[in-house]
Amino acid sequence: MKLSISFFIYPERIFLYLCFLISIIITVDVKAQQILVCDAISRFPVRDVEVCVDGQFIGKTIYLGTVTLPKQFKQASFKAKGYSSEKLTREEVLRDTVFLFPSKHSLNEVVVIGKYKLNIDSLSRNMSKRELYDYGYIKSSGGSFDFATVLDRRLNRDREHVQQNKEIIKKLNGKNIIEQIYTEEIEKKRVLDAAFERRKIPKDTISTYSFTTKPQNKNK
Repeated sequence: MKLSISFFIYPERIFLYLCFLISIIITVDVKAQQILVCDAISRFPVRDVEVCVDGQFIGKTIYLGTVTLPKQFKQASFKAKGYSSEKLTREEVLRDTVFLFPSKHSLNEVVVIGKYKLNIDSLSRNMSKRELYDYGYIKSSGGSFDFATVLDRRLNRDREHVQQNKEIIKKLNGKNIIEQIYTEEIEKKRVLDAAFERRKIPKDTISTYSFTTKPQNKNK
């Protein structure tokens, strides 16, 4: 009797074990990313590149220049002897092959020397205080009131306003905007007066009032 009971329970245990194994397999990250690290000059794979993901060391590249990264990460850093270090985001890493530049082809510091020298003291005499402040020749006075700076700003605004008015006048074919508006209003009034006179005076008497209907003859 005991043997028969254990016989029926045994298949159920097998089913439970299978379900447990399947759940473990599903939780395993099977979609890990494999990337390639190459030399930016020769395009050959680089071996023994130390790779860190989000600050944690995960391994080195093999002789093929490949390394496996986890599926989810934010930033990855690559460091190798004789090469400049690189820090890339996840999107940049997965977008294309990672290239490392040799240290001898990179510059740590660039110094620019001008061919012509200028005397800043003589140049600053012809500059306004606002320009000296913008170019960093003088420091800001902090929270104090700078009246010279206010005048410079007001002058710049006035210049811009005058320039805008000149552009508007150019668009009006060289005519003054006030003169043009006045001419248009006078023309409208003349047309209205002429129309009113046409309705008021009979047609057979228009010739007798030719001196008062001069605009009518012009329109005709």
